[in-house]
Amino acid sequence: MGDTSQTIVVAGGSLAGHTVVTELERRGFAGRIVWVRGQEGTAPYSRPALSKELIQGKVTAETIRLPVQRPYGPRTRIMDGAVCARLDPHADRVLVTRASKEEWISFDALFVCTGTNARVPRAFAGLPGVHSLRTLADAERIKERLAVRPRTVVVGAGLVGSEMAASLRSCELPVELIVQGQLPMEAVFGAELGRFCLEQHHANGVTTRLGTTVTALSSAGPRGPVTLTYDDGRESTADMVVLGLGAVTSCDWLDGCGLDLSDGLGCDETLRTARPNILAAGDVANWRHPLFGHRMRVEHWSNASAQARHAVESWLAGQEDRRPPAFADVPYFWSDQYGLKYQMVGHARGHDEVHVEEAGAGGYPFVTYLRGGRIVAAAGVNAPRAVMRMKARIQAELAEAPSAGGSSAGDPSTGAPPAGETTSEEVYAR
Repeated sequence: MGDTSQTIVVAGGSLAGHTVVTELERRGFAGRIVWVRGQEGTAPYSRPALSKELIQGKVTAETIRLPVQRPYGPRTRIMDGAVCARLDPHADRVLVTRASKEEWISFDALFVCTGTNARVPRAFAGLPGVHSLRTLADAERIKERLAVRPRTVVVGAGLVGSEMAASLRSCELPVELIVQGQLPMEAVFGAELGRFCLEQHHANGVTTRLGTTVTALSSAGPRGPVTLTYDDGRESTADMVVLGLGAVTSCDWLDGCGLDLSDGLGCDETLRTARPNILAAGDVANWRHPLFGHRMRVEHWSNASAQARHAVESWLAGQEDRRPPAFADVPYFWSDQYGLKYQMVGHARGHDEVHVEEAGAGGYPFVTYLRGGRIVAAAGVNAPRAVMRMKARIQAELAEAPSAGGSSAGDPSTGAPPAGETTSEEVYAR
């Protein structure tokens, strides 16, 4: 990696971008790194802590900063408060904007790690007393409001919504959770763990509205109540509303450049895009998983770091005339609520069989999901050994499946799911 003339641009300042930069440094890249870290203007930090430990006051903004194993090298340029605003469709260069200044930066490789933004309906944006949760600043604004012990309505019952409800109840605040479907986290775990999650919310004092959609919000001012209108015509009020409506990928700046932006940034199995020197990692990456046999985006913390390391390896393989490897990690995520740890490995979309048993010291539910007789995912509560044992089994079983590895790693357009299928691992009320 001794070519000092090369320039790599890393777009995005969260875990995936952080990992790309540290991996390039660790592997001795001798060229120039330009790290465009985004508008937040902060060093990278642990996002999973925002809806849990930070809201609960167990950690601070400083203690959740991501560690830097060694100082960044002198050829690494860090651009805080800056974003990649446009990609030149005809040349390898990006337009970087910071404040009122613009700068075109040429690159030999571009790593897109821009992730996602909170999904906020236009009619709800900017209303006093209404908050989304995606950034450290979002979490700190919510935490500041907790001092007045607000009556809070959490809209959306995916991971973020469920975790926020649990965290606010741990602060002994009144909480109502709006569930668009019939069960919280059902889109992630299915009905089996969804029912268990609902029971835990009720046991811990959360009130719920099931099968309900918020159609309108109105605010009486910065400290006044927020009125929520529901699809059945009813209304309620709250001191604070927190939106957990999922996320949208942050890749509009790539429009018009010949890349697949149908759901995030389309990549092949090696995480390369249709322009091979542009790679993606983290929430924004939509790639064909060689074991599961279809395209997916995975909005989980562990996936962001694993993909970032793999994207670096794919680029290096190309530089060294080696065949880039396929990214085949089995997805994994966890969620902490009410002192319980939910964990899941695999990808349950399209499963046709479910087995439920008990595992772990507490006898909590342990669920395996099968497709065509093969285990494709497993999830459990307070059963870390049982869940993690399944990871290797899932990988082994899928590797033997006829559909595994069934498409060319060089074509980012293959393996698309049926029209209308949601590929993101995170699904919330829309």
